[in-house]
Amino acid sequence: MYALIIGAATAILAAQSTPQQFAGTWTAALAGKTYARLELHESGGALGGRVCLGSMHFDRSGEVSEVLETSCTFTPIFDVTLRDGVLRFARRDDDETDRFELRATNGNVLMTFVFTDAVRAELASQGIADLKPVRLTRSADR
Repeated sequence: MYALIIGAATAILAAQSTPQQFAGTWTAALAGKTYARLELHESGGALGGRVCLGSMHFDRSGEVSEVLETSCTFTPIFDVTLRDGVLRFARRDDDETDRFELRATNGNVLMTFVFTDAVRAELASQGIADLKPVRLTRSADR
């Protein structure tokens, strides 16, 4: 029984995400147009970086359906925390703060937009219940 408990604890610890798992350059594209780029670097066990989001359109199911503009400006990320396998971070967009969550899955990461109640209400008024996570793939230039 003791060996079973030790084995289970080891498996749980091994499955937990590490900063190195998230470090690198991640992108999302639709029809050959990149609309998201996230650059994460690890230093001393902490993550930092920057993000660039183009302009995109979401369909009623919450999926990116069209890339309106690929060009964007990188902004630094802050409030970076990694807990329970979820990497959370924020970025400043003019006078607003956008928040995101990343979850590692099969060599990719899923980026979820974390919205305020006001933004959720605005999306709902457009017939969008919630946005789906965006799948980011690691670029070769890690």
